[in-house]
Amino acid sequence: MNTSASRLGSLLALTLYFSVVAAIHAQQKQEFLLPSQPTAMITGKVIDESNQPISGAEVTIDFLIGQIGSWGTRDLTHQGQTGSDGTFSASDQTGIAASLSVTKAGHYKTYGGRYLFKAKKSGRWEPWNPTVEMILKAIVNPIPMYARRVETATIPVMGKPIGFDLVESDWVAPHGKGSVSDLIFTLQKTFVDVEKPFEASLTVTFANEGDGIQPTIAAPHVGSEFRLPRYAPEEGYEPKLVKSTSRAAVNQMIIPATKEDLNYFFRVRTVKKDKKIVSAYFGKIDRDIDFDIINSDTALLFFTYYLNPTPLERNMEFDPKRNLLTGLKDRETVTNP
Repeated sequence: MNTSASRLGSLLALTLYFSVVAAIHAQQKQEFLLPSQPTAMITGKVIDESNQPISGAEVTIDFLIGQIGSWGTRDLTHQGQTGSDGTFSASDQTGIAASLSVTKAGHYKTYGGRYLFKAKKSGRWEPWNPTVEMILKAIVNPIPMYARRVETATIPVMGKPIGFDLVESDWVAPHGKGSVSDLIFTLQKTFVDVEKPFEASLTVTFANEGDGIQPTIAAPHVGSEFRLPRYAPEEGYEPKLVKSTSRAAVNQMIIPATKEDLNYFFRVRTVKKDKKIVSAYFGKIDRDIDFDIINSDTALLFFTYYLNPTPLERNMEFDPKRNLLTGLKDRETVTNP
């Protein structure tokens, strides 16, 4: 009898303990959530490259909301398909922002970016229900290409032009196994210490008449994952590009060599006959060319390139599953089209 009573008492005590713990946990969880925040509404409009609405696209809208007692934020996520007018709308609480993205079979994913609401009025965010337009690019003709994310390649010497072979993905001999100078890099720098005044430049030139490079602007975090135009331009290539970085004086800011939204198309291995181009190879550089003069006696080079292997073919739609460069390290592998 006493044994049964003791067991019953222990069971009741254990039940009470877990009830108290659960109540405390629930209370703490509630404390992590911010009080009710203003409501926002937003519409994503999905169009194709001809500005026509796309129906049946899967839109994701995340309303950003903060948490008390925890670092960072969390998302209140809404998903749905676009109608015949290409739109999908959602409404929820938010601290100030909403982000959008869209997918559809046979198309590249598009990121609509983060929309910041401007003002609170009567418990909701203004503007009420703005429309964010997103272009969904179709997967048309992805092809095999030479593609590599060049990470920390050491420029062999300073003050002399050094060729880089895009097919071999290496410096030309005697500095590497390359044989064709597709891109020619010349480094100049005056550098003692990062805290002191310095200046450095990296010049890109080419081997053949008609070779060259030209910039193209594309934001890195908004828009289609197929970021750049579908075809390289036929003309407009310049024979030289200069990237520079410097610090004019102690305690002054460093002027960076790169711009976040800068990308390039290039033309190499150009052959002319009777002043007409009869052969050339086209390619693109995803994001800017960068170089690091601090962590090397010369400089470390950073750029991501794609080279179409077919002469005079300007298609820039890369198939990541058919890279013509093999044996790349994980950090060198190109996964974007």
